Amino acid sequence: MASTDLETEQQRPIWELVRLSDYRLPSAPTATSARRGLSSLKRLFGRRQQQSQGPVKTEDELHRLEPERLDAITSPIDWRQAAQLLQQALEQRSKLDPAWFIISPPAAGYAGLLETWAAQQAAACIPSPTYEIVAGDYSGWLADLPTGNAPWALPRLERCWLRHPAGLGLVRDLFDRLLSGKLGFGLIGCDSWAWAYLRYLVPTQAVRALTLQALDGERLANWLGQLAAGGAAGSPVVQSPRPRRFRHAQSGNLLLAVNDDEETGITSELRYLAAQSRGNPGVALQLWRSRLRSEPDKPEAVEVEADDESDAKADDHAHDKTADKAGENLGDKASDKTADNAGDEAGGKPEVETIWVAPAVELELPSGLDEAEALILHALLLHDGLPTEVVEGLLPHARFQTHSLLLQLAAAEVIQSEPDGCWRVTAFAYAAVRSFLAGRRFLVDAV
Repeated sequence: MASTDLETEQQRPIWELVRLSDYRLPSAPTATSARRGLSSLKRLFGRRQQQSQGPVKTEDELHRLEPERLDAITSPIDWRQAAQLLQQALEQRSKLDPAWFIISPPAAGYAGLLETWAAQQAAACIPSPTYEIVAGDYSGWLADLPTGNAPWALPRLERCWLRHPAGLGLVRDLFDRLLSGKLGFGLIGCDSWAWAYLRYLVPTQAVRALTLQALDGERLANWLGQLAAGGAAGSPVVQSPRPRRFRHAQSGNLLLAVNDDEETGITSELRYLAAQSRGNPGVALQLWRSRLRSEPDKPEAVEVEADDESDAKADDHAHDKTADKAGENLGDKASDKTADNAGDEAGGKPEVETIWVAPAVELELPSGLDEAEALILHALLLHDGLPTEVVEGLLPHARFQTHSLLLQLAAAEVIQSEPDGCWRVTAFAYAAVRSFLAGRRFLVDAV
């Protein structure tokens, strides 16, 4: 990608509202597999290989960014622009629609989108009922829903039901009221796993189900570039006074450049991140943040831009290298241009902040996971997380067994306990958990 600047007006918008059936997963890049195949052929035919070079920056040479520093370049998602897009779509809606449902993949944060929309439009934003209300007397909660013509928002439908005989009445009665016209127009958010299950309980085919289109490599690169340039996620870019370059710690390859003339294109690394996260902005952001590093005692490592002559020499030197070695040679060039060479700035060359990106990690689930663990993971995904006592009450196992399994899954970083008291599948384990459940023929979501 070229320097992130006001040219983003010519790029595809980051947020696109589409029907749920039109959601398209990003494609995984094939370049990495092709390079590995080429290397295997060279070894097979005996071509002499140069001694393999190590990583440009090892994990021991780097440390994670401080929280304040991390937030400065990867801020939480700002939903204001997407909320305006949603309002523009709502202005074209049919007056016969009783509600629109915004379907959110796990950790995508679309409940925040609905809350932002409600604040912008001064619309009522309905808080979720407690679990006690869902499984008990919910008549008062239903009676408090708006009945006039003004639109209202319910950001978390997944909190309005439990997979238990006593936990299904509220959501069924809610749909009855919506479809009978007893309520004003509702904008309702729902987790994608809950929606997959509710299709068998309530007439979801009678309402419009929408979602935000997956972030492919291009959208993801533009979005992360906006963040790094100083803009909130999804908002117009606010220029940072200093160029930033994100380099792969293993190869030294340039992955992203902002406020800078350096050209990167849409790298295979960012395409891979888009595919790894299934185009989910919340998951992609968490994975990206977890990989950002800086050098110890150099929280703002600096590169000095090389002049055209030195760049040309470097290009000539790398001309006969293989595709795999080319990335490593670029990394050597990057390594040579760190803060230790900052004395060259006397020539007026701009300082460039370098942020290192650790290699992607695919979390593997512990061996031996069985039906008991699968039931726990499925319950957590169906409800977008649950507190311990509710999980224990929903599953057929003894409470002490469920509690023990929760702790074991947490120790393996498959789930985590979050500030709201709920256990949730981690962003790092989500893809593996989804594949695990699908392999055991559990119901999975559509996105």
